[in-house]
Amino acid sequence: VLRGYMVTAYENIPLWHERDISHSSAERIILPDATTLLDYMLNRFAGVIENLVVFEDNMESNIWKTQGLVFSQRLLHKLIDKGMPREQAYDTVQPLAMKSWEEQELFKPIVEADESITETLTQEEIDDAFDLDHHTRNVDTIFERVGLK
Repeated sequence: VLRGYMVTAYENIPLWHERDISHSSAERIILPDATTLLDYMLNRFAGVIENLVVFEDNMESNIWKTQGLVFSQRLLHKLIDKGMPREQAYDTVQPLAMKSWEEQELFKPIVEADESITETLTQEEIDDAFDLDHHTRNVDTIFERVGLK
């Protein structure tokens, strides 16, 4: 509903210099309704956040249930950054990811055994691609920004 009101508001923008009663009729409906709805949404969201229970150990466990496939994108980008064409990087990573998925084997050892990857990336770069801390490095900053820490 709130997003739908944006369409009405945006349609009034080009005519802002041509104000007449037809514009205010839409605004008289959407502005009070949108602000009331937004207040309701924010209060509901605050309740969700206040009562949120996070099981950090389960989160990490669930990530590793993918056998490390969540790191395939970072690996792909590291190959591209080293000069490998994107299509070639995709064609290199995708079959390895499928092998990991189908055989339920850890993705990292499969990657480390692939010559086209080890010829392009150092062991340190491969390790960095599989570093979970890279994905959570800004969590504290984000929490501080919203006043949670």
